[in-house]
Amino acid sequence: MNERRKLWISMSVALFGTSVVAADQDTGLDPGSASTVVVQDSAQGPGEGEGEGEGSQAYAGEGEGEGEGEGEGAAPVDIKTDAPAYLTRLGLIRGHLMVGFTLYSQGEADMARTHMKHPRDELYAGLVPAIEHRGGRAFDDQLSALATAVEKGAEQAGVAAAYEALVEAIRAAEDTAETTLSDELLSVMGLLRTAGEEYAIGVEEGRLVNAHEYQDAWGFTQIAMKRLGELPQDLRDQAPEVVERVESIVGDLSELWPELVPGDSVEGEASRLYGAAARVELAALGLE
Repeated sequence: MNERRKLWISMSVALFGTSVVAADQDTGLDPGSASTVVVQDSAQGPGEGEGEGEGSQAYAGEGEGEGEGEGEGAAPVDIKTDAPAYLTRLGLIRGHLMVGFTLYSQGEADMARTHMKHPRDELYAGLVPAIEHRGGRAFDDQLSALATAVEKGAEQAGVAAAYEALVEAIRAAEDTAETTLSDELLSVMGLLRTAGEEYAIGVEEGRLVNAHEYQDAWGFTQIAMKRLGELPQDLRDQAPEVVERVESIVGDLSELWPELVPGDSVEGEASRLYGAAARVELAALGLE
């Protein structure tokens, strides 16, 4: 058993015991309402500061650079060679963009702009070498086109076209990764773990204190669910009962986001996200 696996198991077992007890466009979401959202959870507690990438896990976070974990206790991960970390980083970008596109569709252009800005500022530059290392193509042009369309207040149809083109380019980058089913599930875990960190910043004791982070958490969990739906059939067939169990974990958490732009009160706890991420991690490790 290698050191990274030991680290994963020790974190999962410890956090599973505490957290669980405490607790892109075609996702089926009506753009006018976020009440049908699906959710997932995360094995780690909230990071010490705001912003993705400040948690203590190797696969969570949106820190700059090559994608290495920055928190204490996390084994550094090179997204050039680590498939789950690479997919997690791409998923975080997709999550930001999904939030921005959905908000724009709801007429919340100002909120949408802030989410469209984050992928380039926090995630993209450090990801390019990893994409090129795998023989893929960067998607700078598509990212710029969508950000420009939103910034200029373009018609919905134009923004939708730019969004679809960007998602297609990101999917192509994802396809360059050679993955196992365990890799795919670990990337889902990474997305959910980061969602938990964001939700902890956004919601405190039933109060919405940071709408942006609350929305980020929604986007990341949506992409986690989409990734499960996008699993290649040959991978799904390796352990269909495991995939179904993970999908059920995600689907059970929809009430964490009653609306994408809620009022001051939100009845939800980040511990549910942390607990679910731990369960997904254990499911992934059980496949190895």
